[in-house]
This record gives sequence, C-alpha cells and structure tokens, in this order.
Amino acid sequence: MSIIDLTSMAKPQEDIKREINQRLLKLKEELPDYCYQCAKCTAGCEAHKLLELEPHKIVALLKRGLIDEMTNSDVIWTCMSCFKCWERCPQKVAPVEILFALKNLSVASGKQIPGQYTSILQSVLTIGLIQDIQTITSKEGKTIDRTALSLPQLSKPLEPMKFQAVIAQLAMEKI
Repeated sequence: MSIIDLTSMAKPQEDIKREINQRLLKLKEELPDYCYQCAKCTAGCEAHKLLELEPHKIVALLKRGLIDEMTNSDVIWTCMSCFKCWERCPQKVAPVEILFALKNLSVASGKQIPGQYTSILQSVLTIGLIQDIQTITSKEGKTIDRTALSLPQLSKPLEPMKFQAVIAQLAMEKI
C-alpha cells in the first residue's frame, strides 16, 4: 500500500524518485533524504518570492515521490540557480540540483519549455551569447558602445559550429 497525497490525490512516483536520486548521486554524495527540513535553503533563496514552492518543500516533495507536483509547476523554471540553497544547507542537500534534474526530466518527457528559455537557448546557439552585444543611446542621442564606455570587448565563440556541436552533444546526454 502506498501513501496518497490527500491535497492532490497523487500517488508517489518511486521509480522517478530513484532515477533522480541516481542522477544526484553522480554529482555528489548527498541525497535529498538527508534533508531534515530546517528551511535554511529557503531563507537564503533569491527567488523565494517568485517560487510557488519553497526549496525545502521541493526536497520534501521529492522525498515523498510527488514528482508531478513539481514538473507541472513553473517552480522548476523560476529558480535563479544561484546555489545559495546548497551553500546554506547543513546537510549539503541541493534543491537547485533537484530542479536541474527535474528540468531534464521534464524536457525528456516532452513537456513544453517556457518561451523565454527557448529564445535564450536559440540565442546561445546562434551567436554564442544570451543576447547580442548591446549599444546604448545617451541623453544627447549619441549611440555609445563598449569601447566608448571603456569596457573590454566581449568575445564570441571562435568556432560557432564546434560550439553548437558541443551543446547538441550535451543535450543528448542524460545528465
């Protein structure tokens, strides 16, 4: 007999929980099961106000095997990936790593990626940067670039095709 979450009537997905735990074990030795819900991760979270689920609750849901609760939520895409949750955790459990695994799982299962992330990825693949190098317009109407502001030049990847091949190879691997 398995436990059923009475708020959503969801059954635990133990097989997916094991898969995520195996992915996390490849990265480090700590498992979400080590979390004792002190909420220090949530206290340091930069995106706390944007998240519908707090970092310690993400770990709790994974511990219970309630994966669909998170993959059907925007919480996996609103994390800023600042790693403060991992830094603050006395048990070195990393909700951010759980979210990376959930993103990978979500994409592998064919769920829709939010539009802004798709456009960022497309930009990285085409120009090698999240956005093209910007110029600004001064109050006087002059266009100012990085050199006029005494900023160093940004370099784009030297071999865009090689860069795209590496990204494609990483996308094909199960991380």
